Amino acid sequence: MVQSFSLLLACNLLACNKSTDDAGDTVVDVEPETSGDGDGDAPPGDGDGDTGDGDGDPGDGDGFVPTNDIPSINDCDPFAQDCPDGEKCVAYASTGGTWDANKCVSVTGTGTSGDSCVYQGAASGADDCDDSNVCWNALDVDGMLIGTCFPFCTGGVDNPICGDPDTSCRVVNDGAIAVCLPNCDPLLQECAEGLGCYWSGGSQTFQCIITAGGIPTGEPCGFNNDCNPGHFCADAAALETCNGAACCAVFCDLNEDPTTCPAPLDCVSFFEEGQAPPLYEDLGLCILPG
Repeated sequence: MVQSFSLLLACNLLACNKSTDDAGDTVVDVEPETSGDGDGDAPPGDGDGDTGDGDGDPGDGDGFVPTNDIPSINDCDPFAQDCPDGEKCVAYASTGGTWDANKCVSVTGTGTSGDSCVYQGAASGADDCDDSNVCWNALDVDGMLIGTCFPFCTGGVDNPICGDPDTSCRVVNDGAIAVCLPNCDPLLQECAEGLGCYWSGGSQTFQCIITAGGIPTGEPCGFNNDCNPGHFCADAAALETCNGAACCAVFCDLNEDPTTCPAPLDCVSFFEEGQAPPLYEDLGLCILPG
């Protein structure tokens, strides 16, 4: 049975994914009409080793940025990459909270797409990827934020473009962040350690995003990456029991035994009939039918 896709979106009034820093601050992706990413994505964390994502945004290491050091909001365009030679346009936290602005920073490395990278934190925004890439999904490794270089999107907020057809542009925080990330399969969950394959609402696909909460099936959630990998933060109305506005629901394969989901739940198509992209035609979610 096919259920309207809009009913499956747990967080119609929330952002898709979050990340938390050690101080407990929650940073979210700002994506219009998305479900609960990755938001962050969790994006990279701050200079003290705090994680960021999908596919939320990190805080900075010092808790504030001196106002006399802050360039104007959107000092450059991350899509156009209009900085002077030897610099690139990156997102940063202008007030020490979420990534809310862009600035030009010096290109200090040569890392290309897929290379490991070191991220300097949200206050800085700098990394050691080359001028066409940004360090993403950075996790604390021995006190350093280690991530992977991914290409910047081209085009614009209304028409983001990625050169590789197996990637999609993740645009968050009103376009401050625009990065091409590989699409992934939520049934296979083949992301690297510390990441999960979560729904990335704004890009209308699934992408590897930092796992923020580790919440199991049936427990309350506010964001997709609150849940364990392989889950979606589904609206309580779609579930038999849920002690919150939304709870973690597990993905299922529409081609497998329908009893995979415990009664009275059914394996319901995640997308409206005929609307599923090729990679996700067999994707279902264990929710109430109807």
